Amino acid sequence: MGQPVPRERFPISELVRRTGVPAATIHHYRRLGLVPAAKRVAPNRFLYDERHVRALRLVRVLRERRGLRLPLIRRLLPELLALEGAEAFRPEMWDRLVDLRAPSGGRRPAALRLLDVAVEAFGRQGYAEANVDDICRAAKIAKGSFYRHHRSKEDLFFAAAEAASVRITRSVSEARPGSEEAARAALADLLEPFLRIVLDLLAWAAQRRPRAAVARAILAGLTDGLGRSVTPDEPRPGGIRVLAGALQVLVERAVAGSEASAPGLVAGGALAPP
Repeated sequence: MGQPVPRERFPISELVRRTGVPAATIHHYRRLGLVPAAKRVAPNRFLYDERHVRALRLVRVLRERRGLRLPLIRRLLPELLALEGAEAFRPEMWDRLVDLRAPSGGRRPAALRLLDVAVEAFGRQGYAEANVDDICRAAKIAKGSFYRHHRSKEDLFFAAAEAASVRITRSVSEARPGSEEAARAALADLLEPFLRIVLDLLAWAAQRRPRAAVARAILAGLTDGLGRSVTPDEPRPGGIRVLAGALQVLVERAVAGSEASAPGLVAGGALAPP
C-alpha cells in the first residue's frame, strides 16, 4: 500500500486569502465547532488545510443562499463535508439535509418559512408584482428581520428560484419518467406553480442586467438536474430539451385554450371579420 499524501497546511493568513473570511470570523467559527480542529504548532499559532477552506465556503453559501442560522449549519456540515467533490455544494443536497435535520415538532425556522412563502409568491405573481411586505407578513416574520436573511428582494428572488429549481428536479426524478417525452409531459404538469419564476429567470439571463450570471447558473442547475433523470450521460443537453419541450407544451395548451374560449380571435392576433 502507498503512503497517504500529506495534507498541505498553511497559516490563517492564507486561509483568509483563499476564502475571503476574516480571521476573527474564522476563530469564532472554530470555537463554535463549525470548522475542523486546526493543527496547533505553537501556543498561539495554528495551521489549516483544504478541509477548512471547504467548510468555510459551505458556511458562507448556506448563510447567503439559504439564510440558515449557524446552529443548523453546524448540524448539517459533518454530512456535507463527508461528500465527494462538488456534491456538498448542490442545493438539492442542502434541502434534503435541512428536511432531515431541521427541528421537528414545531414551526419551521424563520429562514425556511420565508423561503417557502417567497417560492409561492414569486411563482404566482412574478418578480415585479411580488411584494416583500406581503411575503414577510405571510411568513410571520417582522420586516426588520427580513434583512437578517436577505439583503434585498433580488437576493430573495434568487434564493427562491434556486429552491424552486431543486423542487422541480426532485419531483421529475421521483416521477421516474424514463424518456425525454415522458419527462417533458411530467415537467409541463409540475411547472405551473413555478412558471413565473422560470420565465423571470429566462428574461433575467437573456438581458444585460446585473446578476444575469446568477440567473444563468440557476438555469444551468435546473437543466442539469432534469437531464440527470433521463440522459445521465449528457445531462445538460438532455435537460435543455426537456425544459424547452415542457414550455412548448404549455404554450400549445395556452393557445388551444385561448382559441376554445375566444373563437373570434385568429392566429395573427387580429379580430376575425364579422
